[in-house]
Amino acid sequence: MPLLRCRYGAHPSKEEVAKLVAPHPDTLKLVHSWLAHHGVQSSSISMTHGGNWLTVKGVLVSQAKEMLGESYQLYRHAGTNDTAILRTVGYALPTVLHAHVQTVVPTTFFASARALQQTPHRHSAGAAGPPAKAEPREPVMVLSSNDGPEGVTPEAVRRLYNTYTYEPTRIVKNELGIAGFINEFPSPTDLTSFMTLFRPNAVDATFFVELINNGWFDQSQPGTEGNLNMQYAQAIAYPTTHVFYSIGGEARWSLSDGEVAPDDQFFVWLTYMIIQPNIPRTITISYGINEKNVPAQYARSICNLFAQLGACGVSILFSTGDNGVGEGDCKDGSGKV
Repeated sequence: MPLLRCRYGAHPSKEEVAKLVAPHPDTLKLVHSWLAHHGVQSSSISMTHGGNWLTVKGVLVSQAKEMLGESYQLYRHAGTNDTAILRTVGYALPTVLHAHVQTVVPTTFFASARALQQTPHRHSAGAAGPPAKAEPREPVMVLSSNDGPEGVTPEAVRRLYNTYTYEPTRIVKNELGIAGFINEFPSPTDLTSFMTLFRPNAVDATFFVELINNGWFDQSQPGTEGNLNMQYAQAIAYPTTHVFYSIGGEARWSLSDGEVAPDDQFFVWLTYMIIQPNIPRTITISYGINEKNVPAQYARSICNLFAQLGACGVSILFSTGDNGVGEGDCKDGSGKV
């Protein structure tokens, strides 16, 4: 039997990941040549995460018309007072670029799809029972039979995952990231109250906040989801450093080809994270979008960005939703999964 070398933990650096996902040199050469032909200065071009996305600034509407073979007009959604946006109903690229360019935005993107919040169930707190013993393959319920699902306290979760006596040791180097969307954020005051009730030895728990994509933070107006996520994470992982990312925007993609829009909430946050010198080793996200509601290309683009974080050794935890995996969320209009 051949000897296999274990490479567990040998994660590439963010620079190595950038090289891994970088486009072929011929692609960059052709695209830059096309831009230069239309008078776009190299100083107006910037690249993100390995060069997969090029951002061009200072392009006049007349230039865009010549480059894409279409006219731009101002549009506003009917029956609304929304700000008019500059868009076109189609565009064309030189044939030589068809195999190298996935999409050009903003062009045919007129609408957006709002990310769906996974609304948490709100239960009163109950007491957890002592750890139970079981034979192999026998399920164990560590909550008190009198409390049922209302007994999901931090203590119950810590006993369930056998972390009740665990004490984090690398609290300076390790960080736990919590992603927040749709202006849902936690309250430091509520966190103190929560820890006083459920984990009295951790009443000094606190967290840092980073604002992404015009996200905002007002501790006087906390959200249920933001509070829930921070309070339970702290109750489990204290005294590890916690970072809350308040991410603005929505899930947005082009209606013509399903490609992610440059101001999409996941895209902006992920591209921000990838270039950071220090990234939390674990990130938890309790928000999502039903897969049937997003274009395949959008899903692939976002998943590829998550994969880049994973390649760097970041563990990303997603909830399965309030009702578990697939319960009604994976069926199309005909009822097929």
